[in-house]
Amino acid sequence: MRLQTSYQYIPVSNLQAASEWYAEHLGFTLAVEDPICLELRSTSGIRIFLIPNEDGSVNSQMRYSNGVQASYGFTVADDVQLLYQHFKDKGIQVGKLTDYQGLSFKFYDPDGNAIELWGDYPQG
Repeated sequence: MRLQTSYQYIPVSNLQAASEWYAEHLGFTLAVEDPICLELRSTSGIRIFLIPNEDGSVNSQMRYSNGVQASYGFTVADDVQLLYQHFKDKGIQVGKLTDYQGLSFKFYDPDGNAIELWGDYPQG
């Protein structure tokens, strides 16, 4: 077996609004419009499926006694500190900027789904 890429299902209250938000802030484009979901793709091949969650009964993160852990995230080649500030400046709710095995931070989409951006392991 040779795995090629990954995908995530993300529960959202409004498919169209969420699609626009993910396009604006993470660069995804609409790839497939299906009656039960929208598939978005990044230029690097990452796929996400936005699925209806009108009543807000589903979330995509894990809750522990010491806080929320994102159940999915993305590694980035960009400067994580600059992205962190950019997200804050855009009014996106962000968690703390942390430095454990590389810089990372959580942020939240309009439906409260926690997502993590990570700069990958430090070089050297």
